[in-house]
Amino acid sequence: MTIYVDAPLTPDQKELLRSSAPDEAFVFRDELAGEEQYNALLKADVLLGNPRPVEWLKAARNLKWIQLYSTGFEYYSGIQLPAVVTNMRDYYSEPCAETMIAGIMALYRGMDALAVLKKEKQWVGPPIRQQLQLLHRKKVIILGTGNIGRRVAKILSGFDAEIIFFGRTAPDALLRSPEELLQKISWADIIIACLPGTDETRGLFTRDMISRMNKGALFCNVGRGNLLADEDALAEALASHTIGGAVLDVTAAEPLPAGSKLWNCPNTILSQHSGGGQLAEIEGILELFLENLKRYKSGQPLKNQVHFDRGY
Repeated sequence: MTIYVDAPLTPDQKELLRSSAPDEAFVFRDELAGEEQYNALLKADVLLGNPRPVEWLKAARNLKWIQLYSTGFEYYSGIQLPAVVTNMRDYYSEPCAETMIAGIMALYRGMDALAVLKKEKQWVGPPIRQQLQLLHRKKVIILGTGNIGRRVAKILSGFDAEIIFFGRTAPDALLRSPEELLQKISWADIIIACLPGTDETRGLFTRDMISRMNKGALFCNVGRGNLLADEDALAEALASHTIGGAVLDVTAAEPLPAGSKLWNCPNTILSQHSGGGQLAEIEGILELFLENLKRYKSGQPLKNQVHFDRGY
C-alpha cells in the first residue's frame, strides 16, 4: 500500500511512520519536486495531509482513505471522492479554547500593552491599574455548541461567567437563529465565535450585529474567518473604539494581507491561526493516523469520519 504524506514532518517524525508501519510504502511530498508530487498523489492508496491545490485531490481517484491533519474540511467539501475522509475532530479543542481565554485575559489585564512598554523600556505603573478589567462574572455569548465552544464554556465557568450558547439544534442553546442573536448581542460583554465553516455560518455575523455590541465588548473568533459578513466593519468598530477589542485567531484572508486594517486596530490580538498549536501537535496527529491505519487494514470503522453533507 502506498501512503502519500502531505504534512510538515521532521526526519524523526518520518522515521516514526516508517518504523510503525514497515510494510507500507511512504511517499513524502517534500522529498519530491513539481510534477513528481502530483504523480505520486495520483498513485497513492492513502493520503495523510491537506493537499493543495484542490484540483490535485479531484484527480486522485485511486485514493481509498484520506486522513486530514485539520479539523476543518470545507476547502474540500465540493469534491466527490470514493475515498473515506477522516479529520482531527476534537484534537484542537483544548488549545483553541485556551488561546481564546489567553487573548481575552491579555486584553483585560493589559498584558498586550505591557509587553509593548517592556520593549520600549517605559515604566508607566499605577495609571495602568485603572484600565484593567476582570473576566470574573462577565456575560458571554458563545457561537457554537461543538467541542471548542464547550471547552471555552468549561474554562469560563471557573470565572463564574454567565454563558449563553448560540446553536441551531443543541438543546441547551438559548439562541437558535440570527434574529435571536441580533436581539441579544447588546447583553454580552464578550462574544466568542467557535463555529465551523458551513454555508449556514458564512457571513452570519453581520455589520448590524457589530453595531449592536456594547462599547466595551470583545469580539473573539477561533472558528472561521468568513463568519464575518464584513471584516472592515469590525476594523472600523475597533479603530473608533465603538467596541472594546478583539481576539482573532482566524481572518477572512490568511495570511492576513499587509494592507488589512486589522493590523493597526487597537486592543486587537491576532494569533495568526495558531490557536490549535501545542508542543506535541504533530505527534498527536501521527498517533491518530497510525491508530486509524490499523483500523483501516483490519476493516474496522475509522475514527473521526467526516460527513460532508452534515458539515462535520
